[in-house]
Amino acid sequence: MPFEFPSILDYGLARAADVLERAFEDYFVRIPFSAVSLVHAARADSVDLTSSRMFLRDGMAVGGALIARRGWNTRLAGMAIMPGERRTGIGRTAMLHLLAEAKARGDRTMFLEVIEQNQPAVSLYRTCGFREMRRLIGFSGPPPPIVAGPADLVEIDLREAADAVTRYGRPDLPWQLSGETLAQLTPPSVAYRLDGAWIALSNPLEPSVSVRGLVAEPAAKGKGREAALLHAVMARHPGRDEWRLSAIWPEEFAGILAPAGLPRSELTQWQMRREV
Repeated sequence: MPFEFPSILDYGLARAADVLERAFEDYFVRIPFSAVSLVHAARADSVDLTSSRMFLRDGMAVGGALIARRGWNTRLAGMAIMPGERRTGIGRTAMLHLLAEAKARGDRTMFLEVIEQNQPAVSLYRTCGFREMRRLIGFSGPPPPIVAGPADLVEIDLREAADAVTRYGRPDLPWQLSGETLAQLTPPSVAYRLDGAWIALSNPLEPSVSVRGLVAEPAAKGKGREAALLHAVMARHPGRDEWRLSAIWPEEFAGILAPAGLPRSELTQWQMRREV
């Protein structure tokens, strides 16, 4: 049964989105796909639509993968196989093909995040040579009771928050938390600074607000500045149903995130890497 791996761009964005939507339909987290969302991913997460692939067997689409690229690094931003096609070997065949392509184009390291509870996927990536870097965690829930926010909370350009993460954040942060990713954010996302700490948020007028980035300068680390900043932005935007830090935060951040008072999510991920 011959396999083909055309680029998502050649296959067609609308057709590819339909295949990905069906391949992810029973995933742990609902992921809506459309031609528009694929174009947005290209801008926001550096997804390369010419390197991203559809998986065809005998001319029929059985899955696909999104490939993001920055410098020598590449990231498997998402991969899924149609439910009826799983456990047939297509996942391993496709993964090895993606790794071979990454090597051929000069990439040096491939990263990915995989839900820890998704054992078949974890096993697939391990057999393809990926190794765990760290566990990723999240927090979400209604905001804790907060009386008022500090007067010196300052709204800033999102690029300033991105620059702060680049300067002060860990160099191996997950792709989505990196300064490069934050630099692509635009309104209605917002950013704030308070007492040597910076934060970037999704649209704070929505019922659910996501924390997209958070960092403190070295002199402020270990002093509770990150939690204080979280409380400050919650007070600035009251009445939201939920504040969310998706499960992309390194577990070693638990000590600075837990004091914000949001429940820890049950879902966890592995951040994995492989030299290509």
